[in-house]
Amino acid sequence: MAWRGIAVAMIIIAACLIVIRYTADCLVDWLWFSDVRYPDVFWTILGAKVALFLAVFAASSILLWLNGYLAYRLAERQRNLPAVVSPWQSIGDQTLTALLARLSQHLPWRFLVLGGALVLAALVALGETYNWDVILRFIRQAPYGQSDPLYGKDIGFYLFSLPAYVALKNWMLLTLALCALVAGAVYWVRITTKAPGYNGIMAPGIPE
Repeated sequence: MAWRGIAVAMIIIAACLIVIRYTADCLVDWLWFSDVRYPDVFWTILGAKVALFLAVFAASSILLWLNGYLAYRLAERQRNLPAVVSPWQSIGDQTLTALLARLSQHLPWRFLVLGGALVLAALVALGETYNWDVILRFIRQAPYGQSDPLYGKDIGFYLFSLPAYVALKNWMLLTLALCALVAGAVYWVRITTKAPGYNGIMAPGIPE
């Protein structure tokens, strides 16, 4: 229960710091755009950032949580199998494994997986908000009127559509890498802490 309270407190503190920072930036932008009498531009930019953040946050958090949860369930199934000690495993490794096993018993793993997915998704979404101009150019694109001599595409495709596709590709690659890291970390920690004290079954032919 104490671990859950500490994790919640850390998440709340980090969220408050991020909100304060971005609120200050928005306030400065709003004052500047209002001073030059272009408040509509400010609200358009802010709306694009908020919409992009929510979309990326929702997609990233679902993917990260799903991969972490599947890794957790798969590791839990493997934990029910008898443990086998490798002949190359040293006593120090067994001691470390036993320590991790005792520690992992008191951790709220489902909450940690969900909380970690939300934090990583928020960081990814915050980074993607800087592509607000790319999204607006993609949504409000217009034909340039001239075609590319090599592929025959309108030049507007390279100015408005292609940057959006590149941004989408970069987000997908980043999310894929994070999903692999989250799933691998959850699975490795849970599978290497199969039993407190590491009371496993020795492999055949290995003297106890």
